[in-house]
Amino acid sequence: MKKHILFILPYLNQGGTEKQALSLIKGLGDRYKISLLAPDGKGAPQFRALPILQRAYTKWEINFFKGFPELISAIKEIQKEQAIDLVHIHGAHELMLSVHLALRKVPILFTVHGYHGAGAKFSYQMSCWFSNWLSDRVICVCEAEHNLLRELGLSKKKLHLIYNGVKEPILDFDKSLELSQKFQLDPASQIILGTAARLDEAKGLTYLLQAFAKLQGDNLRLVIAGNGELEASLKQEAQDLGIGDRVIFTGYLEDLPNLMELFDIFVLPSLQEACSLACAEAMSQGKPVVGTCVGGIAEQVSDRQTGFIVMPRDPDSLAAKLAELIADRDLRDRFAKNGYSRYRQLFSNEIMLEKTAQLYDQMIEK
Repeated sequence: MKKHILFILPYLNQGGTEKQALSLIKGLGDRYKISLLAPDGKGAPQFRALPILQRAYTKWEINFFKGFPELISAIKEIQKEQAIDLVHIHGAHELMLSVHLALRKVPILFTVHGYHGAGAKFSYQMSCWFSNWLSDRVICVCEAEHNLLRELGLSKKKLHLIYNGVKEPILDFDKSLELSQKFQLDPASQIILGTAARLDEAKGLTYLLQAFAKLQGDNLRLVIAGNGELEASLKQEAQDLGIGDRVIFTGYLEDLPNLMELFDIFVLPSLQEACSLACAEAMSQGKPVVGTCVGGIAEQVSDRQTGFIVMPRDPDSLAAKLAELIADRDLRDRFAKNGYSRYRQLFSNEIMLEKTAQLYDQMIEK
């Protein structure tokens, strides 16, 4: 009988946490029986389509006094279906408490997916406290977070570094053509810069717009894929900067790889980041990357080998490096080739799955 892994997520939106969890469930389903506990959200349909045992509970931030007992009850219900061998919690340290109360002796694995905003430091500190108390192992998705958690007091013996991994996409060039026509992009005559991110402050998109406004060339286009609370203000900023006719906001796209195929350069101007799935996806398609030296970006992008690393909140430096790449096709090609090799060495889906499975087996057999 397959060992039973229970995944618990605090939300089912459309971000990196959900994408990584979905990749693990799909990739490890042949090796383990996997069940899922998560609230409903915009990203729920792709999870609900999976042939696994699933239960929903109320988000704690909506109603803790309803969601907390619902989660404990759902854990016990799934335990009755088949004894749970390991619980893998993603992104929310506080969920460990419910597991501890419902399943006293089952090992707990917690993945830190990165925290953002003004309260990030406090969230990392709370993750350390909960993990030292309740978890058996903790996965960090980049070395920067591994080091931060150690500095904040998380037990070294519990920490494991496993980079986020992505599948190498199978591209449909007809779909890429459809997207190019939809968004009036012409790879033959234009140089297309692109990014994919939530439209919120942590992604630093205002600085990307400011940098793009400094670049010369009517043939330049900037594509921003994603949605979020800053969508209206970013669109207005593009208009105010006089680049509204050369900046394309696509909204959220399920079909990101076929859009990314149109990019000449991928840009990641984040102010806070762990291990960017979008960056790994760009590298898997052989795209040169310009990113900021925050979180794990400098671990993904090797400066002057696969792309350029610049300081965050610095549109002048960002524009200068973009201009250098725009002007030098050979440099773009060299970065692209090196970036793909680095993706294969460190950020492939196969590597992530194998390292995660090894950790599962170690914890279950202990």
